[in-house]
Amino acid sequence: MRKLRAALTGALMMLATLLPVSPAAAAAPAGTNLQLMSWNMCGSQRASWNCGAYGTVADKLGVIEDHIAKNYVQALLLQEICEDDLTALMGRLGSVWHKNFAPYYYSNNGVLTNSRCGEDGSSRQDRIGTAIVIGAGLSNPKTLTTTQPWNGQNTVQQCATATYFDNIRLCNLHLARYGVNPDHPTWDYADDQLAEVKAEVDKYDRVAFGGDLNVTPPDWPGNSRAWVWPADLYWNGTTGYRECDQSDPANPLRTGRSTTVWNVKFDHVFSTEPWRWCAVASTPYSDHAAVIFSMKIA
Repeated sequence: MRKLRAALTGALMMLATLLPVSPAAAAAPAGTNLQLMSWNMCGSQRASWNCGAYGTVADKLGVIEDHIAKNYVQALLLQEICEDDLTALMGRLGSVWHKNFAPYYYSNNGVLTNSRCGEDGSSRQDRIGTAIVIGAGLSNPKTLTTTQPWNGQNTVQQCATATYFDNIRLCNLHLARYGVNPDHPTWDYADDQLAEVKAEVDKYDRVAFGGDLNVTPPDWPGNSRAWVWPADLYWNGTTGYRECDQSDPANPLRTGRSTTVWNVKFDHVFSTEPWRWCAVASTPYSDHAAVIFSMKIA
């Protein structure tokens, strides 16, 4: 990391509450595919998060249900989702779906407090964070220990196993944005966080991971932060993990389509599993598009 090592390492060591999970399933039947969707919902009710122009909670939940119905999405990596809204979503999806929630924190000189969905004193004091939601069994949820700012917003990286889909490991990522530390706005945390994530996903033979990485792909035009990407993470034709928008594995572009209202690609989904198709679905109900990676499981 190009900064002094005064960062708070392991600020997110707290594990998300473990929920009842299904036992490991038998091997998925031949012909099984998985449609994995990542979406930053921009679900905060706090004015400083600038999400007020992007629709209601009902609008956002409708986007998810629409992709489940039309694109056969079976697993979700959701960022910036409020805990009460996740509860509402689970009620709409039904009992076959399982979830794990991991909260964001705000750090004040290393003292962590829950990031709340709404303004101080409002009715929305539920937490905001990320969620892994799977339309089948979910087991072994884990919040990763990653480098976080001593002062400023702490995001979260979490993983869980999708038991029906041959126990593929799914990881939901939300990296720190550049400038997040108000005391040191030029410090970049993405290099450490990506390296820590890579060390985790490298442990698994079958894994899919992604989310809002707050950094453009290595070969994105004008990318001054390409150095934060670890070697062998982004598929280069020989090594690495194939990203959803890399439709030609023999001649892989490490660029892709824009996924945000700022006309840059911040949202990435990678997998070890055979690629079937990739969709980038813009919506008026967030500043981020949904990214759907369809992969062959069996």
